[in-house]
Amino acid sequence: MPKKELLLDTPFRRGEKVVTTRDVFDIPAGTPGKVQIHNGLGIWNRYWVIFDDDRQVGQVDHNDLVRPDQIEAWLQREQDKANAAARSEEEATAAAEAAADASGGGGGGGIADQIPAQLLERSRAAKQRLLG
Repeated sequence: MPKKELLLDTPFRRGEKVVTTRDVFDIPAGTPGKVQIHNGLGIWNRYWVIFDDDRQVGQVDHNDLVRPDQIEAWLQREQDKANAAARSEEEATAAAEAAADASGGGGGGGIADQIPAQLLERSRAAKQRLLG
């Protein structure tokens, strides 16, 4: 019977070998270890891990660990997240520029765009009279 393929988000089991993806406390990224205990509920998965230098660290988040054979898939997922964030930022900037162009280039959607033009003109004339 073939082994079931594990996804990146599949919880680790006791005794499973893992590698850190980020610095965890004083353990540098890329350090191999072995899961001792899995605790947490639902999507909040935490682990106690013994690293190769016999240091045991508790409360390591699932996102800070990856299976050694899934490092490439994890790197690809992180790259995809970064690309999606960059695209999202570009789209937000383009939408803001389009909104500024649509507002006539005035105050950029500020309070001046909500005040009738005749009141603004009357205010400018009064200010001119008072200040000379």
